[in-house]
Amino acid sequence: MEKKTNIICALWAVTLVAIFVVVSGQDTVIICNGLFPLTGKDAKQGGIEEAVVRKGIERINELSKLLFPNSSVIFTLTSSDTESTVSGALSAVSSIPISALVLTSSDRAVAEAVAPILQQAAVAHFTTCASEGLTKYSNIVQMVPTEKHQGAVLAELIYHFNWKFTVGVLSSSSPYGAELLSRFISRSNEIDLSVLASQQFYPGTQELWQIVSTVKSSQARVIVNLMGVSDMQTVIRHAERLDMLTDKYVWLCSDACSTSQIFTDPETGKVDEKLRNKFAGMLGTHYQTGHGRLYEEFLDEWEKEDIFQFAGSGKRETSYFAPYGIEALGAYLLAIVEVGKTPGKTYSAENIISALVNVSFEGVTGLVSFDNDGRERRAVFDIVNLRYDSLRADYTDFVRIGVWTEGADENDVIDTNVDLIAPRFNFTFKPQFHGGSYDFPDLDVRNSFDYWSCNDGEEKTDETGKSVRLEKPDGQGANNIDNSYRCDEFIDCYNMSDEWGCPVSFPVLFIVYGIFLFLFICFAVFCLIFTCVFGFCIRRKRIRASSPTFLIIMCLAAILGYGGLFAFFGQPHTVSCNFRVWFLAVAVITVISALFVKSFRVWRLYRSPTEIKALKDWQLILFVIASVIPILIILVLWTGLATPTADLIEASSDNKEHIHCEYGSVAGMIGFYFFFFAIVAYVALFLLFGIFLSIATRNVVSTFNESRLIAISIYNITFSAIVTIPIVFVLKDSDPFITWIIIVTAFAYGFTATLVLQFFPKIWGIVVRDKFAKEASTHSENSSGPKESTITSKDSKAIF
Repeated sequence: MEKKTNIICALWAVTLVAIFVVVSGQDTVIICNGLFPLTGKDAKQGGIEEAVVRKGIERINELSKLLFPNSSVIFTLTSSDTESTVSGALSAVSSIPISALVLTSSDRAVAEAVAPILQQAAVAHFTTCASEGLTKYSNIVQMVPTEKHQGAVLAELIYHFNWKFTVGVLSSSSPYGAELLSRFISRSNEIDLSVLASQQFYPGTQELWQIVSTVKSSQARVIVNLMGVSDMQTVIRHAERLDMLTDKYVWLCSDACSTSQIFTDPETGKVDEKLRNKFAGMLGTHYQTGHGRLYEEFLDEWEKEDIFQFAGSGKRETSYFAPYGIEALGAYLLAIVEVGKTPGKTYSAENIISALVNVSFEGVTGLVSFDNDGRERRAVFDIVNLRYDSLRADYTDFVRIGVWTEGADENDVIDTNVDLIAPRFNFTFKPQFHGGSYDFPDLDVRNSFDYWSCNDGEEKTDETGKSVRLEKPDGQGANNIDNSYRCDEFIDCYNMSDEWGCPVSFPVLFIVYGIFLFLFICFAVFCLIFTCVFGFCIRRKRIRASSPTFLIIMCLAAILGYGGLFAFFGQPHTVSCNFRVWFLAVAVITVISALFVKSFRVWRLYRSPTEIKALKDWQLILFVIASVIPILIILVLWTGLATPTADLIEASSDNKEHIHCEYGSVAGMIGFYFFFFAIVAYVALFLLFGIFLSIATRNVVSTFNESRLIAISIYNITFSAIVTIPIVFVLKDSDPFITWIIIVTAFAYGFTATLVLQFFPKIWGIVVRDKFAKEASTHSENSSGPKESTITSKDSKAIF
């Protein structure tokens, strides 16, 4: 009584009453029709499965008699040969009386062929076939989880080991391969597994070079194989030629190819040790085979049986799916018990299968329980590993290192919550990888690449392809950038090292222009000092007649403009982008307004020949300030609504991102165009009125008449703007080098030409003509000038 030798003994105590109700007073005989291939290509496997089930029935019936001496449930097996063919299966079903219970083997063709007939007969059909195609029949109970589950298990195994971005798949197009591939891809999508390549081929194809090469070219390092043994052997031959059997790869196989047969000669049965060593470290999935105490007790008796009475007996092993046949009978028996708990409920196939939802017991392959409709066993898969240490122990097959268990919730297996993955795995041993290492391999193997180091100012190579992280040239201290940014006429390094030594070099350009701008600033400072000395300290009419206050304003504005041009040097930065706009806009309008008021005062003075209406300097200074205020308002709005910022923009010339001054924020580019052309229009109004004043004062006595010089200055500024603006808008994204030259040259020319035109005649007159002496009388100095207008000393005082 204490000897537990049966798959249902652990639960027998809680079902005594129910079974007694069902069978009280007499024996209940359950005839099981078993359909096994006893002849044909699968005769060996079919014979072993039939013998194991027969032995299992013997053990169940013996235990039943011990537990219930007055009445018991007696199973009997009637076997029919399906001849390993569809026609044989159909013939077997048609030639026998169909009982309440039919058991079919793991043969897909047999199970699928008889399923429609058994569905019509409304009998309980238990099968050890894992075909997904059987799920459409309501009377079939699949004791082996359907094949599709393996796809999810393999995907979750890769996720569990954090190999999410290096996956490639090879699959046959057989129903087996197609089912697994479909589930693998869908589960991969649910848990964000990146499948770099997925290749299918017809079963039996011998030339797979292109197929395997495509997976290798995708940089996949975890190779998932969903196929049978012969196809896997073909894949192995090509993988060996492509040098893919190294520590840079991890190979995973479904149950059909995670077997020692892939490196075993089918004719001699000899293991290719060299090939097996190369594949050591492979991981795979297996349906759970017989294991545990109950299975060991069964084997104790199995190896004592006569091989002529029980095919395959006499040793401690059975066929792969044979133990599931024993569990099918145990599940059927406990389902009868469940049905008997409800008075008046019939033992129909529908009621028996529905009752399986509440059936759970420890079987010879592990825990047996069913999903929410009782038609499929809840999935449990072994995780297996081909190991070096087992080879040293003369064991060449895969070793069970862990278990994957389907969640209790029917939707758990397809839940997108990846946190549910880890609890499904229970590892007994650490996996062993290529070379016998227990350390997880670094599968992030990449090609080497060249890059440019901004800090070191030189080209370098990352041999590993991953030690250096390439950065975008975003102006935030990016150091290591792609080598293609070198000498591309864009400044991509903060220190401009990427453009040093290039045929077209920004640093050289900056040096040359920097020298000229420095000289221009020195000239402006000299003009400023010259004006202060000869306009206020040592008064000379050549300076006094030109309004020295406004000459000083022009010098200061020119210095501000030159300083603004230095904001164009180096890699763009948000600060420099704003300085460009503010410095240049204020400098330009200040220079123009200074030119304007000089002419405006003379025009106002001579507009009426009978009345002198001279304007004081402080009045004109207020006018200059007033003329700058609208520009300041526009700049404030521009900065707030279309803020100039340094940002990465794709250039049309090379389709790469480079840092430019961009105008975004609230108004975006529309705001940029609006504010830019608002400033242009405002400056244009001043230029037009300046032209009018130059014309209106052209006949004033030459001592005070600068209309020609002012007109030329205005012409220079206008010409620079007309030429520069369109060219810049056309070239700004395609040719930054030429754009830079045009912008800086145009502004530098405008400021410098204005200073030269305003100061060179005065400097020449004081230094060369007058030799720093006091000028001669105004009349003699200008005896050749126009006679239409004259001015008295009183008038002079009013002006100066």
